[in-house]
Amino acid sequence: MEFLKNTLAAVLVAVAFTSSGHAASLKDGGYVGCVSEEHLDQFITAAVSDDARAMDYLLNNMFCVPLSSQYQISVLDTGFTQVQFRLYVGNDAVDLWTVREAIQR
Repeated sequence: MEFLKNTLAAVLVAVAFTSSGHAASLKDGGYVGCVSEEHLDQFITAAVSDDARAMDYLLNNMFCVPLSSQYQISVLDTGFTQVQFRLYVGNDAVDLWTVREAIQR
């Protein structure tokens, strides 16, 4: 788990300093990507319940991250309501889950 957190942290730091990223597959609008379906389900439950503490916990512990259309992605798997995708930042990448509405086709 520590390796995953460190890898995700490295990608997120790179994202913060990358200005040349261009993506056409993610939508802007407050969507998140999470490291597992379970964490995405937890975030959705917290959002529906207006549980800011739970959402902050997931975001602050890097289980979920805010998404932006500036990132390039590859869709790995599409479910009925959720999508697994790979988010690219420079030479790094991380696999995440998000809601289907966050992906542009």
